[in-house]
Amino acid sequence: MNPYEEFFELIFDNLKRIIFPEEWLAIDIAMSKQDLFAMMTVDKLKEATMGQLSENMSFPMSTATGIVDRLVKKGYMERGRSDTDRRIVVISLTEKGKEFIAGVKEMIFSYIRRADEVLDDEEWETIIRIVDKVVAVLQKPAEENGRSKNEKGGIRKITIE
Repeated sequence: MNPYEEFFELIFDNLKRIIFPEEWLAIDIAMSKQDLFAMMTVDKLKEATMGQLSENMSFPMSTATGIVDRLVKKGYMERGRSDTDRRIVVISLTEKGKEFIAGVKEMIFSYIRRADEVLDDEEWETIIRIVDKVVAVLQKPAEENGRSKNEKGGIRKITIE
């Protein structure tokens, strides 16, 4: 088995144990992944303009607006005015939103604490370096990684008769 297949099987066989534990079921029912990502983004920024949210989520402004509208209606987010410029609309989490995100973070932190029980400092540093390296290379277009779009894994033109 080649290393790509071995790595794929490792990820595929174990992904459901990481991403779909029972605790996540309530979250999946309560909101979409885009909703959750928007809330996590606003939590990280404390408050955000629609432009910041759209940019951080890599969604068009119209999609981000729809997500925020839905979360405002559910009571997780609120719109307000910037303290520095009253013309700017800012998005922030309501108390309900903050409590929800605190619960999500605590669940994630519990997984990290469980991993911390079996990893030493050097192993954590190695994991962080590897993840940083993989994320950096995946953020670049295929051409910058030494492959053209027509090479394996990219876009191919197929002639249909």
